[in-house]
Amino acid sequence: MMNLPQISVIIPSNHSHADLLKIAKAVCCQTLKPNEIIIIDSFADSSFCPADIAGFCSINGVNLIYEYRRKLAFPGQARNIGLALAKTKFIAFIDVQTIPRPDWLEVSLKALSKNNVAGVFGSTNFNAETWLERLIRDAFFGVLPRKTLPGSIFKREVFTKAGHFIDWVRAGEDTEWMLRLELLKIPVVSLPEALVDYEGLIGMTINSILKKWHRNYSASHELPHLFPQKLFLWMVLYPLIIFVGFNWNYLFANWHEDSPLYIAHITKMAAIFPILTYLITRGIILPLRRGIRLSNLLPMRFFLIAAVCFVADAVKAFVFSIPKRKFV
Repeated sequence: MMNLPQISVIIPSNHSHADLLKIAKAVCCQTLKPNEIIIIDSFADSSFCPADIAGFCSINGVNLIYEYRRKLAFPGQARNIGLALAKTKFIAFIDVQTIPRPDWLEVSLKALSKNNVAGVFGSTNFNAETWLERLIRDAFFGVLPRKTLPGSIFKREVFTKAGHFIDWVRAGEDTEWMLRLELLKIPVVSLPEALVDYEGLIGMTINSILKKWHRNYSASHELPHLFPQKLFLWMVLYPLIIFVGFNWNYLFANWHEDSPLYIAHITKMAAIFPILTYLITRGIILPLRRGIRLSNLLPMRFFLIAAVCFVADAVKAFVFSIPKRKFV
């Protein structure tokens, strides 16, 4: 073990111990075992680590550091706590419901060394079983491996350069931190093949996904990276298109129908254009970019995908339109 890389795996958890045991087993059974697993648990009823989790880590020769938090520790805060407790050169992150494949650490560390970079982003596949779960997956994630913080591994010095995670938000802190690495030009690679399977979509219902969207968008209300493009589209571009459409014939043709610049029904087209653009972009273009086959979108499934995206964007617009309350 002294000649093997020293790796800490940090696991934030606000899930049941059955879910936590599943992820602990997946990490302990890696082809390249970590030196330590650090669990930050905000779900437990007591401050003691469940015996089955501690026992499984012990049997597999993996040191377990268990930190209980009575008050909910958001993912960013939990990861920061884990970083303070870690004693190794390499830091890996995994989440409950993101199950790593047996060679996750081995393949990721080889890629880190081979490319001479500071880290390797997680490469995640999103599992779906039911019709609704597949619809949500195709609308937001797709079937291609997706770059994620869970499943990532970094050299410890990355956190000296980039800083730690924002600890006061419930969601979005991982994307913000990953974008921070890009802005700082810290070399990190992504793997082409998926090494992690996300199971959080399994069992999803309409009610649960609406609650999750509301919770996550509310939590990331003040993070600036989520909505500048949508803000531009809805606040600038689309109103401009509609304004020009409603005034085109007046400005350029003076309402003369025989003018070459006169466009019949332009007001209706200007009003419909944003809707068609949204429908095609959300229902066809983005799913195709995420690996969904055109045959799985036509003839009408693309409309359902766009409708799901519209509901999510409507929730986001509603949440973002409510000013955050300030407490003194």
